[in-house]
Amino acid sequence: MKKILRFAKIIAMSVSVIWGAVLFGNVLTANADDTATETVNIVDTNGNTLRAPQTIPVGDGKNPINVNISGYDPAETLEKIDTTFVYPSGSDTPSGTITFTIDDDKQVAHITVSSGDESHDGGYQTKDDIEKTLGVKLRTINEGLAKSMDKTGGVYFYTPGEIPELTLKNLKKAIFTVTYKGATIPVEYVDSNGTVVGNDTITGIIGKTGSYTPIAPKGYQLVDTKTIAYDIAKITNPTIKIPVTAKAPVVPSPGGGSSTIVTPTTPVTPTPSNPTPKPTPQPAEPTIPNYAAKKGAAVYAIKGIYLYRSANFTKSRQLAKYPKVKRVNRPMFVVTDYARSNGGALRYKVRDVNHGSKTAGKVGYITANSKFVVPVYYQSLPKNKKITIINKRGVNAYKNANLTGKVKHYQKGARLTVKKIVKHNLTTRYQLSNGHYVTGNKKLVIQGNY
Repeated sequence: MKKILRFAKIIAMSVSVIWGAVLFGNVLTANADDTATETVNIVDTNGNTLRAPQTIPVGDGKNPINVNISGYDPAETLEKIDTTFVYPSGSDTPSGTITFTIDDDKQVAHITVSSGDESHDGGYQTKDDIEKTLGVKLRTINEGLAKSMDKTGGVYFYTPGEIPELTLKNLKKAIFTVTYKGATIPVEYVDSNGTVVGNDTITGIIGKTGSYTPIAPKGYQLVDTKTIAYDIAKITNPTIKIPVTAKAPVVPSPGGGSSTIVTPTTPVTPTPSNPTPKPTPQPAEPTIPNYAAKKGAAVYAIKGIYLYRSANFTKSRQLAKYPKVKRVNRPMFVVTDYARSNGGALRYKVRDVNHGSKTAGKVGYITANSKFVVPVYYQSLPKNKKITIINKRGVNAYKNANLTGKVKHYQKGARLTVKKIVKHNLTTRYQLSNGHYVTGNKKLVIQGNY
């Protein structure tokens, strides 16, 4: 916690009076490393790169980078901005990331500061707050975040801005990532009764055209097997509806599989035939089993997995690969929704929260199979009521379950006795025998003596 608070203080120095706009371009100066660079990435929530990354020397404010992309109105489609500050190993200032995330429903921009495995809630700003600060009328909170960035110099959405220079001592590298909403075309598989029995999503960059190959949901067959041409003209596009029919039930042949039917010579009183039962349509919304992680909860991969564009996993839909790694480095995701493949397999819709990695911020689908993905936080007490600290930077103990009121720091390898597990929002804490609390994060602690 000490490191993240120190990082938060450094970031506060790099936040202008414009409520939190990260200073870039002519505003940043790395006075201890003349080779320091700043890289600007522009992506969407589907993991697509909207423009090739641009890298310039820190302090090059004479050539501001326009991060507005044709077809993507920032006032409607700006979703998130991440800025990562990288400092040399052993520096007094730890590396970290400040993230601005838009909540369209509440019309607020949340601020999160993270360093290493810890994160800090930096509060939020409303559209009204930004209107008062900038002295302008805004359509949306998205536009407010974009116009705040225009005041920083170095990067801009609408009009280049300029404010006084600020020095960030020893800065080695800065990475600025703008994330726009991903463009999608919903796909619905509809039976003869007009019931939606399956869903899919076509994703891509605005302006992309292509052909979609339909795959019938389990228990159904396509009326037409031809590919379907599509054109992604905007962020939200009209739904493609694909007609399907229920597969006829397989009736076993009489006589143990014989295909010969013997007609009796004596008339037989016919028995009424049962009508062919109609298959129960698969629900458009997935049924969630008890083992599934809740929306908003963190999960991590215990084996190698891929992130996909849709719930139907194919090689062409892969967004990112996550190989199997050591426990403390396992990739983490936040579950934002659920979906099922056309074959009925449950998927998690997730956001990659591996700060500082190339995949950070990507949104897509991963398997919900518990052999591959499990909750990050423990849900039970260890049998021997012992836990061991495995995080190389150790773990703090606190007076309160919300991890406030630091009382002690435990080094890696410390073995602690716990008496209770406590839920806090969608996370858990272990209460120690002395009444203090530590995290229940499996990347930081492990049950038992190790």
